[in-house]
Amino acid sequence: MASVTLSLILEKARRHSPITSSDLACSCPACACKRPCAPARHALSCPQIASRDKDFRYMATSDLANELAKETFRFDNPTAEKQVSDVVLNQLEDASGDISGLAVKCLGYLVNRNQPEQLQAVVAQLCDKLTDGSKEQLRDVASLGLKTVVAELSPKKASTLVTTATPKLIVGLKSQHSDVVAASLDILAELTARYGSLLPDPEGLKKALLPELDESRAGVRKRAIQCLASLAAALQPESLDDLCDTVFTRLEGKGLKPDTARTYIQAVGGISKSVGYRFGKHLGRAVPLAIRYLRGAAEGDEELREYCLQALESFVQRSPQDARAQLGEILPTCLEFLRFDPNYADDEMDEEEEAEDMDAEEEEDASEEDWSDDEDVSWKVRRAAAKAVSAVITHFPDLLGEIYPQVAPVLVQRFREREETVKADVFQAYVDLLRQVGLAARRSDGDAPGLLRADIPAVIRAVGVFRVLLELVAVAPDAVGSHVAELLPGIQAALQDSSSTGSNSKVQALQFLNSAMASNNPATFQPCAERLSKSVYAAVGERYYMVAAEALRVCEQLVRVIRPDVGAHIPEAMQGLVRPLYDVVMARLSAQDQDQEVKECAISCMAAAVAALGDALGADVAQVGALAEEFAELPPRAAGRAKKRAKTEHKKSPPAAKAAQPAAAAAGDGPEVLRVLLDRLKNEVTRLAAVKALATIARSPLNIDLSSVLAPALAELTTFLRKANRQLRQAALTALEAVVRKDGSRVEPAVLQSALEEAATLVNEGDLLVTALSLGFATTALREQPACADVVVDKARQRRRGGVLPQALALVKSPLLQGAALEALQAFFQALVGSGARSTSAESLLEQLRAAGTEAEASRSAQHAAAQCYAVLSATAGQSDVNATVQRLINVLQDPKQDDNTKRFALLCVGELGRRADVTAFPALPDVLTSALNQELIAESASMALGGVAAGNLGAYLPLLLQHVHAQANSPKQLYQLLKALNEVITTIAHGATAAGSAGAMSATQQADVLQLLLGAAGETEEECRAVVAECLGSLALLNGQLVLPALSSNLSSPSGEARTTVVSAVRHTLVDAQHPVDQLLPAALPEFLARIGDEDRHVRRAAVQVLSTAAHNKPGLVVEHLPAALPLLYQQTIVNKDLIRTVDLGPFKHQIDDGLELRKAAYECMDELLDRCYDRVDAAAFIQHLESGLRDHYDVKTLCHPILSKLAAMAPGQVTSSLDRLVEPLQATLQAKVKADAVKQEIDRNEDMLRSCLRAVDALAKMPNAQQVAPFKQFLDSVVMGPLLKDKYIAIREERRELESSTSDAMEA
Repeated sequence: MASVTLSLILEKARRHSPITSSDLACSCPACACKRPCAPARHALSCPQIASRDKDFRYMATSDLANELAKETFRFDNPTAEKQVSDVVLNQLEDASGDISGLAVKCLGYLVNRNQPEQLQAVVAQLCDKLTDGSKEQLRDVASLGLKTVVAELSPKKASTLVTTATPKLIVGLKSQHSDVVAASLDILAELTARYGSLLPDPEGLKKALLPELDESRAGVRKRAIQCLASLAAALQPESLDDLCDTVFTRLEGKGLKPDTARTYIQAVGGISKSVGYRFGKHLGRAVPLAIRYLRGAAEGDEELREYCLQALESFVQRSPQDARAQLGEILPTCLEFLRFDPNYADDEMDEEEEAEDMDAEEEEDASEEDWSDDEDVSWKVRRAAAKAVSAVITHFPDLLGEIYPQVAPVLVQRFREREETVKADVFQAYVDLLRQVGLAARRSDGDAPGLLRADIPAVIRAVGVFRVLLELVAVAPDAVGSHVAELLPGIQAALQDSSSTGSNSKVQALQFLNSAMASNNPATFQPCAERLSKSVYAAVGERYYMVAAEALRVCEQLVRVIRPDVGAHIPEAMQGLVRPLYDVVMARLSAQDQDQEVKECAISCMAAAVAALGDALGADVAQVGALAEEFAELPPRAAGRAKKRAKTEHKKSPPAAKAAQPAAAAAGDGPEVLRVLLDRLKNEVTRLAAVKALATIARSPLNIDLSSVLAPALAELTTFLRKANRQLRQAALTALEAVVRKDGSRVEPAVLQSALEEAATLVNEGDLLVTALSLGFATTALREQPACADVVVDKARQRRRGGVLPQALALVKSPLLQGAALEALQAFFQALVGSGARSTSAESLLEQLRAAGTEAEASRSAQHAAAQCYAVLSATAGQSDVNATVQRLINVLQDPKQDDNTKRFALLCVGELGRRADVTAFPALPDVLTSALNQELIAESASMALGGVAAGNLGAYLPLLLQHVHAQANSPKQLYQLLKALNEVITTIAHGATAAGSAGAMSATQQADVLQLLLGAAGETEEECRAVVAECLGSLALLNGQLVLPALSSNLSSPSGEARTTVVSAVRHTLVDAQHPVDQLLPAALPEFLARIGDEDRHVRRAAVQVLSTAAHNKPGLVVEHLPAALPLLYQQTIVNKDLIRTVDLGPFKHQIDDGLELRKAAYECMDELLDRCYDRVDAAAFIQHLESGLRDHYDVKTLCHPILSKLAAMAPGQVTSSLDRLVEPLQATLQAKVKADAVKQEIDRNEDMLRSCLRAVDALAKMPNAQQVAPFKQFLDSVVMGPLLKDKYIAIREERRELESSTSDAMEA
């Protein structure tokens, strides 16, 4: 009945008859309502749609568009759907452009509501309108409508669109009307780019497009190239090969017209960009053809040359692996045409040639005098060549040693390029080259900076852009040291530039100057400091905030130039710069209305000046310079607000703060600079910078007098400890410690008490960094003002807050306590005992620590922390107290009534005491420790205790330990604990942690004995024993590499796989972060260990892979030369070995176990390290190829590969883009994988983690500059990632990444 109603309405609309309410009433017999039925409601605007009045038709069409846009819109039946579709299509023919435009908008909504049959009809009618050459306006509207349909249609319905539109558009290509052909090509290009894989007959479309390349009309040829390039990505390999062969054959023919040659060269470049690595097999024909047409282009045919160079660039970017073999032709050709400038005199011509040319120019016809640079387009050739050179530089970092000598001289020569657009690309290419050198330099590759240093003089003379110099300083920090005089005129000219673009030049010049001063010896800039300072001081007063801020940063570096050594006198030549520097900085410091960045820079600069030049400023510190006086006065309203705030704070302030107020009032008589800093300390905007400035001044060796601001400054710092801003709390604690260390004896007790109370609340496990700073401040306070010990120990009576000690004792029980916080806690306990507090003695503290360490709930790590504090306090008291303590601990261990928890703590205390003191006076101790090894619950603690005692008392305990290791060779559990004790000894000695006064090193005999013992245990069947042996051998190699490394090498030939695994793993423990003498021996030894990546035993292979990974992380310079041999072996370990997959029968079901999984995980972890540290020595194409296999592997491997892919996309977007179409399939398979119906929660959570990991990788890929141009990836992004199942998750991950980037950026700026 609804369709009858709608038909009636539409019929009346066509006759312009009135529509009554009865026409709209629902006639459904099952419904008694009189509301308009749904189709009628959609057609309420139909009378106006057919109105003769244009405004009525416009409003009705707009209403219809709004209805169709609603998410809840649905058609009740096919008849209504067809009728509304007909109305929209009819509106496309409206004479009013506004109405037809609204109809196009309706199409975008309508096609997503249409059923496939009606969608097919709509698309067919649009195509018919498009190919009808009789009505130009209708054709244009239909073209726009089809583009809207292609853009807005849901990917799920794309098959209907492509199947219907493609045949009709192919027919349109045969039209006699060029506009119809052009419009058909436009739509086909959109279709093939979005839905190329859905094309019904790609081969037929290819055959229809190829003739269009020979069209006489340039617009048709251009569109045909775009369409053909998009289509190429969807072609099967055989069809793609045929297409390439057709294009190449045409180019290889003779007598090709210039227009046709340009078209086919463009087609080659477009196909290369579209298909990526699949084009690589054709480079053997494509590269010579491009170079042939590049060199053979007619005079003035710069367009053909540009297209040839763009094609060469696309070969490098999209097929880098295959282009590597063609670099010998590509790079020299690009460098040659980088100098292509036929209409301009060569830079290298001699004077005679110049004179001859000048004479010739005078004799030229008057007609040639009309020629201008506007007609010269040769710059396009040079720009394309520069971009191609940049592509070579960025895509082949492993060939830096070969590329640099060819590229650098040419780029430096072209720094004098006359066209700014080309010059920018030349500079960018050189910056890319510098960054590759920087990557190699950060890897400790000594050859890389050496490549650059020979060219530095030429670069310095030629460069006119400071961003290149900035990159140069980043790569070679001391590069400008000997060229300051040459750079000075350019810097001064930039700083004095008053043009409209002068601000940018000033900022770049100041940034370069700041980096150069920070990277070089101050003496380098002293000869030119006077001339340079005038321009810099003038820049400080600039109105543009960025110039002023950068100038202040340079002034801070200038302080170091004026006085490199604060302990020495200021050079006489530099003394005249002190007062002007103070004046300009003080002017900025005192000013109120200025940018926050300028304020912070002024504060930091003034702090550096006062800390380094305070004695030279003298009276200047006590008064404001003449330049600053104009900024010093505050407006009356601000002064009134300040008084009101002071009055309010006086009422609210605690007694300690009130005690500081008289001193604050007296601060007005102190140095002006300190008063201004105190004012900035009270300002919320500048307080963080002021806190850091106060700490800088307090740490100055000049002993700057802070008495005038001491009390109010400490009061402000104390209030900052209550703030939520973590960075502010850290800075405040650092400043408090520095001020109290300097003037602790002059601090008012009430002020210090208040600060300690606030600091005590920050001592907890929630933030160990703040905890360490709080304990450091309390320790300094105890040492400088021992009288505050009672406040530290007891609760403050006035505010009823706990002191530092209760918080510290609670912290001891934390399982998280470690590192700097633990060290600060030990120092605090020592200072507390040394303060002589009435209520705290060493005995009472030891008892409280013992109670904390023996609690039933105490974790193992908490017990160990408490034992370290216990040992530190005992050792501080002297040897007699140590002896008494050790005896008490032995009694505890011998008492059978003591529980295991108490004995465990006693053992840990004995071990820590043994490290720090002589415990050889106790003959019963060895038996007590060895007997504890037999008790399972305390065996681990006994092992640590035995190792600690032996490390501090080598002569007495090491022979005993070795004897027990030999005796327990047949008892794996006992042997494991003894080996751990031996490892404790060796690692302690190797890292220099033995106590003063004990035997600090093993004798040669002891080392040989230990080595033989360890090698004998290397073949143990228990993996945990072998792991400890490997660590022992690695640490022993740090003590005596000449003894250990040859022994390890000789055991590589052992028939035992366990022994080979152990000795290979041992090498990993020799690769420590810091520089070590063993580094001199490792280059010769490493290759044979890395070769074990190809060992027959998978455990040995995994150990060798871990050696490579550790070496790449800690000492990349040791392995870069061995990567060509190691990488193929490493990549081999990423392949799934089916021989290592076994099936275990578990009764009702069978379970597969992959014994090669851990090896593959280690291989990908190693690849991740190589990407971070040695990327410039890794072939990106091969790397991506094996990464692709990891994206198809086990869950654990995928979770490793996704972050690697994200990182690679940021580091090498060009290489990843060239392989992006191959990566789509494994990513799509991961995102579309289904969880089993009976999956448990753990499996569901793992799958969710996998999806998020994969989506993060997809987000990183989508950020790449040209990712959207890769058709398969764009289709995957639109149809799968942005589909209904994953869209919300992807958007959430994208927002999460943006928030992280924003917070990281803010942290870096802070």
